Amino acid sequence: MSLNLFIIGPSGCGKSTQAKLIAAKYNLTHLSMGQLLRNEIAAGSVEGLQAKTYLDSGTLVPEELSYKVLTNSLVKINNKNFIIDGFPRTYLQGQFIENYLTTQNEPLDLIIHLDVTFEEIQTRRAKMGDEFQDKNRTDNTPEAMAARQKFYDENNGLIMDYFQPKNLIFRVDGNRPIEPIFADIDQKINQLK
Repeated sequence: MSLNLFIIGPSGCGKSTQAKLIAAKYNLTHLSMGQLLRNEIAAGSVEGLQAKTYLDSGTLVPEELSYKVLTNSLVKINNKNFIIDGFPRTYLQGQFIENYLTTQNEPLDLIIHLDVTFEEIQTRRAKMGDEFQDKNRTDNTPEAMAARQKFYDENNGLIMDYFQPKNLIFRVDGNRPIEPIFADIDQKINQLK
């Protein structure tokens, strides 16, 4: 049985940390939408060059470009047994990935949502300082971070409204330490099997 998971939440909420733990425990491929785009940029691909202008300014990469980069990566792993962090970020992306997986005869098993307050994220950033900053990112300016938070606030409710009635959203309190968050997610994933 395949396990196809997504993890979303505001920028800086700990998605990647949890995704890595989940991937290790369940032997899943961990894909980060942001990292996939940065890999394309590093490779100097056509998609990468297109994405760079958007990422550098802290604006969202156009849907079609995101879809192409993501599906290219999913095809390489037979469209199954993955956890993707940072996607879907919009209602349209949610619809797209659900429909895409359906065409591949694969389920969308669960979208894990880390509920973290903006205050908690700011506290973590202040505490961690340079450690918190992803060195691969060119968009970690205060302005770009504020823009990402605003985008999240504007779009997150629509994703919730779309997937909640389908019982595909699992909300977890992300304002706690890493271990109890992971324990809650782990328990939920075990219920899927």
